[in-house]
Amino acid sequence: MRSAIRTGMTLTVISLLFLAFNLVWVNNLPDIRWDFSQHKIHTLSPQARQLLASLEDPLDLYYFNSRHDPRKSQALKRYGERVGDLLEEFEKAARGRINLHVIDPGPYSEEAYKAGLFGLDDTHGFLGLIGVRAGQAAQRIDAFNLDDEPMLEYEISHLIYTLGHPAPPVIGVLTGLALDDSGGLLLAKMHQHFTLESLAANIPQVPESIGTLMVIHPRALPERTLYAIEQFVLRGGKLMIFLDPLSESVSDAAPANPMLDGLLAAWGVQMPADKLLVDNLYASSASPGAGKPTVFHPARLSLPRQAMTADDVSAWKLDTVIVSSSGALSRIRKSRTLLTPLLQSSTQSALLDAARFASTTALDSLIEQPSAVGQRQVIAARLGGPAYSAFPDGVDGQSAGLQKAADIQVVVVADTDLLMDSVISSAANSNVTFVLNTLDNLAAPDVLASIRPRAMASQSPSPLSDMREAAAQAYAQKAGELERRLERTEHEWQRLKPPDTGFGTQAVNTNAQLQALNKERLRLPMELQALKVEAYASVHKVELTLKLLLISAVPLLLCLIAWMVSLYNRRRRSAVTAIQL
Repeated sequence: MRSAIRTGMTLTVISLLFLAFNLVWVNNLPDIRWDFSQHKIHTLSPQARQLLASLEDPLDLYYFNSRHDPRKSQALKRYGERVGDLLEEFEKAARGRINLHVIDPGPYSEEAYKAGLFGLDDTHGFLGLIGVRAGQAAQRIDAFNLDDEPMLEYEISHLIYTLGHPAPPVIGVLTGLALDDSGGLLLAKMHQHFTLESLAANIPQVPESIGTLMVIHPRALPERTLYAIEQFVLRGGKLMIFLDPLSESVSDAAPANPMLDGLLAAWGVQMPADKLLVDNLYASSASPGAGKPTVFHPARLSLPRQAMTADDVSAWKLDTVIVSSSGALSRIRKSRTLLTPLLQSSTQSALLDAARFASTTALDSLIEQPSAVGQRQVIAARLGGPAYSAFPDGVDGQSAGLQKAADIQVVVVADTDLLMDSVISSAANSNVTFVLNTLDNLAAPDVLASIRPRAMASQSPSPLSDMREAAAQAYAQKAGELERRLERTEHEWQRLKPPDTGFGTQAVNTNAQLQALNKERLRLPMELQALKVEAYASVHKVELTLKLLLISAVPLLLCLIAWMVSLYNRRRRSAVTAIQL
């Protein structure tokens, strides 16, 4: 009896000590976490912590996450948890200067109403963030996109910085084109995000109030302006410059200033002014002129996501970028400047003579040019590292200035037509977003601009993805001619087809040419489909094999376990029988 009482008292004391430990002492234990991910995606970067340390006034973050919304996929739900964990890391690192409010808005609730009122996206359930700071306009992230996961830390840091610095950055614009007439769509968006300051084409010096400069088509700018641009870069200014071997918005091309090539060489990069980039894989359709039918244009490139860098802010939220009659950039040998590609062509690209392109009436003749298979050309790049002056003795009327810089910050784009309304409005694209992303990142302070995207483990290339890419290139190489024939046939058929009156029945047209065109436009898609099946046959075979292995793995494992258990029981029964005998 006494033993039972002692046991009960011992269990009671242990239970009380356990409860006391959890209620009192656990809260005083240090919060220790280990991040074992390859790229430390659960840990804030030193730059983000430095940004949080610079916060002067407290701010509130309202994280709306509809965790139980049936429209959300499992991947998006897991990403919502990842966003919440990272926001908690921001709150802890801010040491009281950030107040995080996690809200799970139910359907037709007051929280859902407020989220919609602030403009959060509810397409797949709420997964957005609202930042509020006293005396300032609220900032929001409409929806966290799973595709932008490498940019998550930068996206949140950008919102926090904007809350503390609401004034739009000042961007200087220096252009050799009539951008007001041909680039109105881009300028309208830029005015919404920046304070633009137009500069004259013959300025002797970039004003000190401008920290970021946008230069467009500088081929005809005078030497004193090129010198002003160079000195601006050498003294720490940030530059985004658009070059073009053949600008489609300029009817009479002015002779290029030879010092422009010297200026680029001083930055460690070159662009042949007489070479034009064509690409059989990324080529798209375009109209050669007003009133002319659409044709397959080998120099009008529709660059997909695969053609963009995955670890740079310039490619944030981009889907497609369209360039037209662009050039190609390359790093000069023995240059110490670091060239990081932002936009690239495919391996089926080539450089052709720009003068020949300007005089060509049939674009199809350019498509037949052989591609340099395996050679990707750089269309846009970020430059960094040491650079020297291309004007060591100064220019007329100005003495020599800065001779070198330890680290320049320049983004070079080998095309100006991507800024024009004719290209931006031709098809769905992210041209404007590409420009805004780059300028915003250049204008940001170093503590924010240096927050780099985190590579995700799921984004590492796999042999299967390489096979798909090779199959896509093989198909594009074989199907190019058939696609062009189909497009020409379709245009000719549309031209000869009698108009539809929309009244009553229509007689079947027995015109021999029209019927031949109709047969052709029905036959060519079938040939294209057959080519696609042939090109992707090996990929589909590997995918089918992997699916069978994955499906059969669990049943085979269960059968193996059952067989081993059965074998064990049989041997055990045999041993028992032998002992009894």
